[in-house]
Amino acid sequence: MDPGQLSMVADKFQWVFSETLLNACGKEARFCRRQRIITPFRLGLALTATCASHRVETLADFHRGFNALFDTTITYKAFYNQLAKPHFAAFMSTTASRLIGELSLKVLGFAKGRAFAEFRHIVIQDGSSFAIHDGLREVFPGRFKAVKPAAVELHTTMDLLCDTPTVVVLTPDTTSEQTFLPEPAALRASLLLADRGYLDLHYMRRVQDAGGFFLIRAKAGMNPQVVEAFREDGTRLRSLRNKPLKAIHAKLPKRQRVELVVTWQVETYTLRLRLLISWNRRTQEFCSLLTNLPAKRYHLDMLYRAYKWRWQVEVCQTQPIKMTWYPLRLFRQTRSNLRGGFKRENELDVHRFSRHDDLADQALGDGLTFFKRELCKILAQQLPKGLGIINDLLPMDALLPRVGSLPAFLGNLVLLRSEFLTPCLQLMEIDNLGLIGIE
Repeated sequence: MDPGQLSMVADKFQWVFSETLLNACGKEARFCRRQRIITPFRLGLALTATCASHRVETLADFHRGFNALFDTTITYKAFYNQLAKPHFAAFMSTTASRLIGELSLKVLGFAKGRAFAEFRHIVIQDGSSFAIHDGLREVFPGRFKAVKPAAVELHTTMDLLCDTPTVVVLTPDTTSEQTFLPEPAALRASLLLADRGYLDLHYMRRVQDAGGFFLIRAKAGMNPQVVEAFREDGTRLRSLRNKPLKAIHAKLPKRQRVELVVTWQVETYTLRLRLLISWNRRTQEFCSLLTNLPAKRYHLDMLYRAYKWRWQVEVCQTQPIKMTWYPLRLFRQTRSNLRGGFKRENELDVHRFSRHDDLADQALGDGLTFFKRELCKILAQQLPKGLGIINDLLPMDALLPRVGSLPAFLGNLVLLRSEFLTPCLQLMEIDNLGLIGIE
């Protein structure tokens, strides 16, 4: 980060954590009417600083961080009473939204004159479902009640050029995804990338009227009117024109991709879009994309490669999942469950395994606590810690393969080498569409 960007971040940080604004925000959320020692400004700053600088496991960690930051001796009960207020969640939600929205910097871009350079933002929208404890089924009902009765969905709006999420919402899994799409007015001079779950013709019309653009995967079974049809090599397919899509579906070529100009009647408005269709040999089905980007500037192959950028939000949502110790021969299956042909309700099945990947940190932490005093004086209090050291080191046997399994171990490593996720900028440069880093 250059000095100019560092100065910009510092100015934004002062704006986000302005004492006047945070106190007004807390008062507006009815979190704090009378400001004493624990003001909204102090509490918001202390919680953020504690999360950013320490490992937080209990509320007591926040309490100690607050006292250390502001040199106070406020009691734990008084601190806890503030966090137990029903309006505390609304106040922290607003604070987190300001922090995410205001501290986003543009770190990727396109050279002037290149395709996609005219867009202010490239917005990626996606939602991922995660199973939670069955006891929360009343509060967070899941869509697949027989398999996972309780589940939540993480709705994420990401700005590709900033390489960061701008809006994150956690809802019950039964909530409609389309509710959390960006407002059409916010997409003016911007491009939206989304999966087929977000396809809504009325919404797409409003985005187009607002001066925005979109590239969305189409659903199977759609039946627009086909106005024009072209093969990837530019050949016009006259036999496919002026017919419903379902009537010509069996005649679509599979060796080359096809571009169709299609129309829908949305209320009293004729929505005219480009429908890009390609044949997937592996799944034996057609894959379609809908867009209103102009054909002269954005040809078919370019749009298919650009749609791969949507993978960035997939990485953003599933990368934080804590991978537990798992036999290497089954590790590839675990990765395919995260982003493969399985249902999304299986994503958190990796948590069912008991061995943790932070065993070394746990053992070290317990060891330092265990040996910092005379053993005879603290045996009763520190015995659980001593047992914890042994429990933390138990996964070591899984890390040390036997001699007979060593060839299979090395073979699995070779196969896994190509499956790990690549860094963001490297992934973008592979597509060769001119996306570059901004120093």
